[in-house]
Amino acid sequence: MKFPMEDKQKAYFQDKQRKFNLYFGDIFKVIKRVKSESIDMIFADPPYNLSNGGFSVHSGRRVSVNKGDWDKSRGIEKDFEF
Repeated sequence: MKFPMEDKQKAYFQDKQRKFNLYFGDIFKVIKRVKSESIDMIFADPPYNLSNGGFSVHSGRRVSVNKGDWDKSRGIEKDFEF
């Protein structure tokens, strides 16, 4: 998967007044560009492997839980390894 800011050295969003940057991309690549001891928080949204052909209810409507192939389980060993 290609992320919009993956190959760029600048932050996806900066707030100079509050002194923070947001980076968008593969954490394993982005983290290499960040200075040591400069991180207060990391927010990650990994695949939770919930796309299994099932359904849920949202606002009173039946909706698919499938988000895409990226959210499907690759098997217990691969999921645990990730």
